[in-house]
Amino acid sequence: MQVLLEAARAAFENAHAPYSRFRVGAALRSGSGRIFAGANVENASYPEGNCAEASAIAALVAAGEREITEALVMAEGAALCTPCGGCRQRLAEFAGPGLPVHLCDPQGLRRTVTLGELLPLSFSLDGAANPSGGKARSALAVIRGRAPDFTPRVGLILGSGLGGIADAIEDATVLDYADLPGFPRPGVEGHAGRLVLGRLGDAGVACLQGRVHLYEGVPARAVNALPRTLKALGCEILILTNAAGSLRPEIEPGAIALIEDHINLLGQNPLVGANDAATGPRFPDMSEVYDGELRERARRVAKRLGVPLRAGVYLATLGPCFETPAEIRAFRALGADLVGMSTVPEAISARHAGLKVLGLSIVTNLAAGLAPHPLSHEETLTQAAGAAATLERLLRGLLEDLAHDDANAT
Repeated sequence: MQVLLEAARAAFENAHAPYSRFRVGAALRSGSGRIFAGANVENASYPEGNCAEASAIAALVAAGEREITEALVMAEGAALCTPCGGCRQRLAEFAGPGLPVHLCDPQGLRRTVTLGELLPLSFSLDGAANPSGGKARSALAVIRGRAPDFTPRVGLILGSGLGGIADAIEDATVLDYADLPGFPRPGVEGHAGRLVLGRLGDAGVACLQGRVHLYEGVPARAVNALPRTLKALGCEILILTNAAGSLRPEIEPGAIALIEDHINLLGQNPLVGANDAATGPRFPDMSEVYDGELRERARRVAKRLGVPLRAGVYLATLGPCFETPAEIRAFRALGADLVGMSTVPEAISARHAGLKVLGLSIVTNLAAGLAPHPLSHEETLTQAAGAAATLERLLRGLLEDLAHDDANAT
């Protein structure tokens, strides 16, 4: 095993992980006794890339070998790093369920399991380095290292131009997405890419300052790391905010709108692929994505604060181009009132994980064919910034209302 360990350590040191900063090395012993090593290789389409085990298997096959008798995986972190579901399947092509798999960190062996025993580990928050659960677990370990005693009830994801709300969070602990394994990094202006832990409106919140959009080239499942990490932190509620265009002249720019339901025209779903049964069911119900009780609470708080609150159905398109006037007419016929390029994947993922969801849009413009001028992202950021103070007021009031519930419960 020492030869395997040294080969994996050398591969680990050479891993190319500029996006996750989570290096993995793997080493395999073939039927003839030869050793083949590989490292994870990431690229701009992260979290797509090549796993360390896949790299090692490719080298083994290229050398003409067709049998694996022993495997070793090395990574840093509190959680055990096990082969993801895809790599388990690759290993199973060349080995049986009794294949010994050594799980190591750079200091040495931590645990040895068989390929067959990996089944219950490979898709849970408790141990796997897979594209959703395991990376969420690794991010959780980093967060717990910085804020070990903090358990927020509410998660908050801020949309375009709304990042300033995070500056109002008190007693803040701030972590960059780049330091959280599995967190996709936003590449759009107005999305800082930071996790801010603290208090807002007397409630403990975990605020994600910025989101990734599917038009940036990431697959929908990359979004899963965010709500699943929030759930693992202890959140019960996820408040999603965004900047949206209005399909109804009566929902005017500058207004805040409550999302009552959504229409997914992204062409993608974050739950595609192997299901994590520990997170949620294979076929989650979406009859009420946006929680009715939270929506009613938001209405009551808005009325008390004197904040006008519109409401409507949000339709998500892939983007990044704005919609055509013909598309807007079609979307209105479908029953949409608001249009944007985000939110829906996070809402689906959050409901799958058992979080209650509330959605709030800042209306930044009238949609194509209704607006008197061409649309631009600069207008989106300007309008969102102008209405951010009103949204912050509403959020504070809502969080105070939720904190009052908690106080009464104790």
